[in-house]
Amino acid sequence: MARKIGVFLLSAVFIFAFAAGAEAVRQRFGNIAADVPAGWTIEGSENRVTFVAPDESAMVSIMVNVAEGFTLQEIAETVAQEYGGSALQEVGGAYVFGFQNEYEVDYSVIISGDEETGFYMVWVIAGEHPQLGALIESIEWVE
Repeated sequence: MARKIGVFLLSAVFIFAFAAGAEAVRQRFGNIAADVPAGWTIEGSENRVTFVAPDESAMVSIMVNVAEGFTLQEIAETVAQEYGGSALQEVGGAYVFGFQNEYEVDYSVIISGDEETGFYMVWVIAGEHPQLGALIESIEWVE
């Protein structure tokens, strides 16, 4: 009986350790914070951060910049034109469009901003991964 309990406890510890290793870790990149899942690759620069799934099946890239006298709509129209995007739509104060690159990969783009600070963010999202939604939900602007 003691052996069965020992095996059970050892199994429980192993499962817990594995599960804990798979959890996301809160990380900060300039003014962007996110709960980054274990195994995701992160590349960043002064005003951009990109998260890539371990199997490269999905990615989200965020670029932050200053509006410098342009409205969010003007910025969104320019970005959509640069990417050759589909019809630009306003959704809840942000602008959304899609595009396909030369390798026929579909991307979704979201342009959001804060008029008080003058900053705007361009989100480029591609692919599917079980952790992608939680990662996107966790991303926030921090002072």
